[in-house]
This record gives sequence, C-alpha cells and structure tokens, in this order.
Amino acid sequence: MKKNSYFQDALAAMAADFAYVGAVRHLHDVGMSAEEIKRNLTYPVSMEKIEKVIQDYEEEKKSRDLEYEIVQHTDRFGKRSFLRVKREK
Repeated sequence: MKKNSYFQDALAAMAADFAYVGAVRHLHDVGMSAEEIKRNLTYPVSMEKIEKVIQDYEEEKKSRDLEYEIVQHTDRFGKRSFLRVKREK
C-alpha cells in the first residue's frame, strides 16, 4: 500500500474538480453528449474521465431525487416557518 495514497487521491480529486468536473456537469445538464463536451472543453480531459464524471453525477442525482414536501410550522408566538421534510412512503 502506498504511504500517501489517500492524500494523493484527495489532491487529484480536488484538482480535477477545480479543472473540469463542474464544467462537465454543467454541460451535461445543458444537454450535451460526452463527445460534444470534450470538443467544448479547453482543458485536456480523456473521454473515459468525462464519461465517469457523467455516470457519477447521474447516480448522485438519482440518490437525491427523494420525495420531499414543504410543511408549514407555526411556533407558539405565531411565527410561521417552512420545513422541507422527507415524505413517508
């Protein structure tokens, strides 16, 4: 096992996030394919990395797509607030 592999992995992930991950996610949300994204990026990124970012992003979006509802709450002084809570299934 490498001595500093955890640090190096974290540093590589941070550098990738700073360099291209946000742009790939945005362009994917706009509707571009992986090939179109590669053509529009000025930073050199392999197709494998772009496809991996898209795949991870889609899985993350699916896990966030839980059903929520907004509930109004009134405290004892009459102040209203709204809470986002997970729906019971």
